[in-house]
Amino acid sequence: MDETTFSADGGLILYITDSKGQLVRFGILYAALFGAVAVIYPFIPIYFSFRGYAPSRIGLLLAAIEVSGVLAPFIVSRIADHSGKFRTVISGSIIFSALSLFILNHLSAFPAMLAGALALGFFMKPVVSLTDALTGRSLADSSKNYGRVRVWGTVSFIIVSLALQLTGLFESGGYQRIFTAMLIAMFFQLLSVPIVPSAPAHKTSVIDGLNESSNRLPRGFISFLLVCFIGNIGYAVYQSFGGLYFAEIAGVSRVSGLFALAAFSEIPAMIFGGRIIRKIGHRPMLSIALLAGILRLTVLSLFPSIIPIALSQLTHSLTYGFFLLTGVDWVNRFVPERKRAMGMGLFMSVSFSGSLLVGSSLGGFLLEFGGFSMLFGSAVIFPFAALLWLWTDRRFKAE
Repeated sequence: MDETTFSADGGLILYITDSKGQLVRFGILYAALFGAVAVIYPFIPIYFSFRGYAPSRIGLLLAAIEVSGVLAPFIVSRIADHSGKFRTVISGSIIFSALSLFILNHLSAFPAMLAGALALGFFMKPVVSLTDALTGRSLADSSKNYGRVRVWGTVSFIIVSLALQLTGLFESGGYQRIFTAMLIAMFFQLLSVPIVPSAPAHKTSVIDGLNESSNRLPRGFISFLLVCFIGNIGYAVYQSFGGLYFAEIAGVSRVSGLFALAAFSEIPAMIFGGRIIRKIGHRPMLSIALLAGILRLTVLSLFPSIIPIALSQLTHSLTYGFFLLTGVDWVNRFVPERKRAMGMGLFMSVSFSGSLLVGSSLGGFLLEFGGFSMLFGSAVIFPFAALLWLWTDRRFKAE
């Protein structure tokens, strides 16, 4: 049954509910996507290491993947927007990702490896943002239900990560075993795409004064991207160097457990985050994420022991969960459908890939110069600056 409520002026608002079957289909897609993420993303550096490349060259290869990921929305996402064939573009991106990985596995000269890494990032990075855009267009109430289907990805990521940890699958077999596992993961991604429905036709409506048939990105979009980019540099520093820090403080055997703890904390945020956004709005939601990021980095900087670190991992539900949900819902709500894939791709590439480029490169110098305490203490500057901008820049779109 559809839900109804009344606006402040007494007008009737109708919320069309999404069927359980549709939510399950999108849940399966996210489970396949992030199960593959658990296989691919953490082990790409190890794959390059097993190939015999030095850490400096591994850093360049990873940077190449991120750089091309930033550029991908301008081409891949635009194709999806203009054609409306999201499933085809997603499937094509996965197929070309697998082909790029296959070619990369048969290269050895470093310049050729860089070119292969650029191709891999160009096709691999847009897959999740294209899926988010398709979900936003397909669900009648994406604010409420996006987190409910996205949580399937979180659970899948946890299960696959723990399975890899417990089985020790990659402790032997060399880089070929990792390569084979990544290809298999991409295959399951591809199988899951036809499960979800095709993108619905463009609809024309007016939301908060924004005509959905417009071809323009909304006022405040660039400001929104920059706030997210700056605020997420602090998280990128944690993402890049947290594992090294955990290994130094708690030992290598506890690293996966600490990351699993963070992922577990993300589940309630994904389930209830949509309702919270509807109640408090995007700006307060993003503010909570940034404040939690400040708290997390401060704890990591000042308290180098296992218990404070474990407790700080519980803030992941806010620093990542609330941040992601706010950004995705903002794009789904304010970016016109004809620009939705590009808007989502820009949010993901700028806020995550872009901040990761800055956080990892800048963080490396800070770590060498002053150690982990200085690294995480300095990173607090970024979410703090973003928080100030968020509440002083009127161009940021608020409800």
